[in-house]
Amino acid sequence: MMEERYDQNEVEELFSGVMSEVEMAEISFEKSLYFKQLSYSEQKASRDIIYYLGEFMFDYHLESLSTWSKVALEDVLISVFPTKIVANRDFFKRVEPVLVKFFEFLCYSEKQTKALELIERIQIVSELMLNEVEIVLKNSNEVKVMDLGVEMGLDMSDLSELDRLYKFVDLFETSKKKE
Repeated sequence: MMEERYDQNEVEELFSGVMSEVEMAEISFEKSLYFKQLSYSEQKASRDIIYYLGEFMFDYHLESLSTWSKVALEDVLISVFPTKIVANRDFFKRVEPVLVKFFEFLCYSEKQTKALELIERIQIVSELMLNEVEIVLKNSNEVKVMDLGVEMGLDMSDLSELDRLYKFVDLFETSKKKE
């Protein structure tokens, strides 16, 4: 079997095309009845969840939205999401309902022919993903930062608030190093 090789520009172009496809699907999804069936907090998290899924499915398995497979999806949800996304358990609890509705939408709009199989896989592996999140977070510095965020009244399941908290902590750490 011959190995395909891509130069950096080709890879960036492929990635850009894949993410454009994911973005277009996500925008259409937000206008659908499937999206409206999600809770408010699930709706808020949906864009991040879908974009991360699209990015990781390409980065780790070179799969675009229309070619996503059960094996790649399982790997991304169990191995990649818990280690690459810094968020609390509440964020990860939203992954299953968001992706189930997203894949129902993809099935209805005929953008993903294996959508129903992928829904079954999501429902099977979501508990494994949550267990992996617990293992990754246990006694980690991230838990301490998230606890600080909770004390400050921030929603640690909202990735934008989590990002602001990390910027705050980084400013504090940077000023501490200067002293």
